[in-house]
Amino acid sequence: MNLSELRSTVRRRIRDRHAPYLWDDEEIDGNINEAEREACVRALLIEDDSSSLTQVDVYTTEKRYKISDKIIDVISIEAASSPNVPVIGWTLNESYLIFDRFPSADDTLTMRVYRMPVSDMVSDTDEPEIRSMHHDRMLDWAISLCYLVPDTETFDQSASDRYAARFSASFGDRESAQTLRNYRDKAPKVVASNGYF
Repeated sequence: MNLSELRSTVRRRIRDRHAPYLWDDEEIDGNINEAEREACVRALLIEDDSSSLTQVDVYTTEKRYKISDKIIDVISIEAASSPNVPVIGWTLNESYLIFDRFPSADDTLTMRVYRMPVSDMVSDTDEPEIRSMHHDRMLDWAISLCYLVPDTETFDQSASDRYAARFSASFGDRESAQTLRNYRDKAPKVVASNGYF
């Protein structure tokens, strides 16, 4: 479905199909984009090793490299100088890829990552990056957000909770930031042995 079709589906499900609308298009579109991001965070739906977000230029004088805030997790890394040989000896925090030692040469790395969508849907013809099989179910989160608008005509905590629960049943619960940080901290520390670092 494209953005226009997704918006129409939300309106049908919240019974807001005729003007004047209780929720305007901009608000619904924002909730749909947020729903796609949330589905990606919870279920790791987009795996990527070819977009510009996955490329990192490294230098012999630096061990820390800023990564896009759209990257949820890094699965593996390869160097252009040694394709098909995994780069090891690195850790990840919220914003940076950090290597145990300085690179032995300037190079370009390709990360295989889980990420959120590169950009929001804006035009009516824009489509989600996640597979179409997930489109209808991700709208449960958009609807949950619609019912949280602090307005006497739209606020409905019970309905919001019900749709949020449906979304969680489809995509899982969201881990807390602390849980994710603890997971990264407990990941085994590997000393590079492939000669790259």
